[in-house]
Amino acid sequence: MTAVRKIELVRFDPDSSAEVDELKRQRVLCGWGLQNVETWRDQVRRGVKNLYWIFPTDRASWTTPAVEPINHTAEPGPPPPDPSFQPIGHVSVDWEDYDPNEATLCDRANGVCTLASFFILVSQQGKGLGSLVMKEMEAMAVNDLDAKAITLNTVDGEFASQPWWWEQQGLPYSSKTRNNEDWYKRLGYTPYKRAVPRYPCKTVDGRDILLESVFMRKELRWN
Repeated sequence: MTAVRKIELVRFDPDSSAEVDELKRQRVLCGWGLQNVETWRDQVRRGVKNLYWIFPTDRASWTTPAVEPINHTAEPGPPPPDPSFQPIGHVSVDWEDYDPNEATLCDRANGVCTLASFFILVSQQGKGLGSLVMKEMEAMAVNDLDAKAITLNTVDGEFASQPWWWEQQGLPYSSKTRNNEDWYKRLGYTPYKRAVPRYPCKTVDGRDILLESVFMRKELRWN
């Protein structure tokens, strides 16, 4: 774990109704992935998904807004189903992707795991917490899972830099919106596969499409 900790990671319990309800809420706030929650619960039970809640170390002095906006919008999201349980996000490092046809993100036999399901509440973004989470999860991948490399998938930056890509979703384009691909590059991740149809979306004209993602990889150990 990191030496100076501002966050702590708490394992997700797939059989806790309160935690499942909060996970669903956070996926609504994230903007995608709600349809995968039941698959994730099964993966956690089978030991191929290591899903954690993100909490601030000093929970007593940490406050979050009563209503969180949905990611990339000003639209208010649903309130916490249990006010006594309010993690500021969630993240996992996995041995299995939720898509059974995807073979490059995970390879347990060769020590390749994938960082997935990463979300921090909009109100808590921009505070350096994401970098702390990444360090924690990379350390966990090495020390607890004996991983040699870690992959991830995120919005393909070559698409996210285009106004039409956002407009088809009914979202305003802004050049100030963080390019997640660039952020991961700064953390040492290298793209290896682009324009992968990945994230379900309904366009403003009613079409069901899959938004494009980029797959990235970082070596954790060289032997």
